[in-house]
Amino acid sequence: MLCGMAIDRWEWLEGLKAESPIDVAVKYVAALTADALAAWPPAISAVEGQEGSRFRDVLEPGAERPSLAAYEEAIKRARWELLRDYDAIDFYARNNHIVEACPAKRDQLASEFIQHYVLESFFVLMEKTEYRVKRKDVLPGLAMIDKRVKLVWFETIVQRN
Repeated sequence: MLCGMAIDRWEWLEGLKAESPIDVAVKYVAALTADALAAWPPAISAVEGQEGSRFRDVLEPGAERPSLAAYEEAIKRARWELLRDYDAIDFYARNNHIVEACPAKRDQLASEFIQHYVLESFFVLMEKTEYRVKRKDVLPGLAMIDKRVKLVWFETIVQRN
């Protein structure tokens, strides 16, 4: 019996696959970004100019976390930006879809910030790797952020109840 348990404990090794350094870097940045966003408000080093003043209310210490829809909409738009799907971006903006998804002005603003925060995280990774990490490489990172934020979101709800 003891021997059988030892074999079961190591079965997970059979499914392991090698990962490229790019995949590891994207996973790492996605995890850091998701954790920062889930622990709202994220710690930011500097917000300059008018953009900073626009987001001040949603980023002040102790600010209420945005709705889950704000995160989802931000990740959707970030994906379009990475894919350079300007038709989708234009259609979304022209038809005011953010208002439908996030009726509260605060959530709309937070969603815009989240989009910028996610994109900036990956753009910095791309820059720091001298663009060996490409836009297509970071697309799976968006799904990782989405999954991790939702996990934390639902854990918080369960803990409250």
